[in-house]
Amino acid sequence: MNLTSISSIEDPRLDPYRNLRTTNLTRVSGRFIAESRPLVQRLLASPLSVESILVDQQDLEQATQWLPTDVPILVIPHGLVSELIGFDFHRGFMACGIRPEMPNWEPERLSRDQAFSADWNAVMLVGVQDPENMGSIFRSCAALGIKDIILGPNCVDPFARRVLRVSMGNAFKLSFYRTEKVAEALRQAGRIGIESLAACLSSKSIELAQYERSGPTLVLFGNEAHGLPEECIESCTKGIRIEMAMGTDSLNVSVAAGILLHYVCRIAPGLGEDV
Repeated sequence: MNLTSISSIEDPRLDPYRNLRTTNLTRVSGRFIAESRPLVQRLLASPLSVESILVDQQDLEQATQWLPTDVPILVIPHGLVSELIGFDFHRGFMACGIRPEMPNWEPERLSRDQAFSADWNAVMLVGVQDPENMGSIFRSCAALGIKDIILGPNCVDPFARRVLRVSMGNAFKLSFYRTEKVAEALRQAGRIGIESLAACLSSKSIELAQYERSGPTLVLFGNEAHGLPEECIESCTKGIRIEMAMGTDSLNVSVAAGILLHYVCRIAPGLGEDV
């Protein structure tokens, strides 16, 4: 292994891990932090690149069987870990990953490079700002085989530490795109046969059980408190909702996403029934 023992937290090789409570490696930095052994292992198993791994000296022995040989391993004394990162940390391992490219989502251009099959599914998030909700949605997407995630305006960083932690590292399996022009992206999607579904409680939306799939499908979810902007709803092919009992007027966005996506993924295109 490429081991380096570091005795001073002033060492510049530790900069990505410094004061994590008050800093977040943003898109501009080109990096992100994965914390805990499970997340580091899932990062290493993914196609993403890893710049370095930080190891608490007292946990090094248990990791000799799985730490890679081609990534710098920075080993620091246990007593320095909390001082370095700015909070108590007992998970033993962190990794600094290299952020993947997040291209603009332009469905008409993408359709020339890849076919959107009838059973293709994707998710677009607009204004989802809670890291736990985003991480939970990513976990559901991975479980259902939904790989493509489009991030609209005002979303939390998909590689924020809490997002990655709540996703249980499943975010590493997904492909991310971005768009600032949601309405135009949805119009493009419609022109190439992608049906867009707005998760909303609008009077124009249909109940989930009434939905019949017609082909490749994109499902939109909005802000936890305010839902999707009206422009997004109007630009979608249709709205879809979950009927609720006992006077319940809404569900947490990540819970609603799990229910809606499970249903959409299990019905065959054009049949409106289970595959």
